[in-house]
Amino acid sequence: QAPHCEHAFCNACITQWFSQQQTCPVDRSVVTVAHLRPVPRIMRNMLSKLQITCDNAVFGCTAVVRLDNLMAHLNDCEHNPKRPVTCEQGCGLEMPKDELPNHNCIKHLRSVVQQQQLRIADLEKTSAEHKHQLAEQKRDIQLLKAYMRAIRSVNPNLQNLEETIEYNEILE
Repeated sequence: QAPHCEHAFCNACITQWFSQQQTCPVDRSVVTVAHLRPVPRIMRNMLSKLQITCDNAVFGCTAVVRLDNLMAHLNDCEHNPKRPVTCEQGCGLEMPKDELPNHNCIKHLRSVVQQQQLRIADLEKTSAEHKHQLAEQKRDIQLLKAYMRAIRSVNPNLQNLEETIEYNEILE
């Protein structure tokens, strides 16, 4: 709603109008998108009771619903070309109803297999990297144990340290 003249507009319509000019379409007073305010609740309530034909009427829907119920109807409308449906030819893919006639299960399943093969290759690469890191860490542990034995032989007070380290490794 324009604040000064109080003319009310559909959001999509006024947005399109403002792409051409920054005036009220009714009285041509200066108005911008920033000036617009929501319409009063009484007007919203009145508008919500309007009876509207379904947007899918061109696809065969004959429903006439209240404006406030239109979105719920559109989500469930059997004539909605974008309503999600499940392929019953074998692949089980969920897709918009209008894409079903051009759907090819084999093509889709090949794509799924290819994506899975790429994922498996990535996981194998990651696994190989982890195995390499683990081998390096095991070598480091063996080196540390050798150093500990050397230190323990030099300093008898550190004899219990190796036993504690091995006990902690077992716990891990």
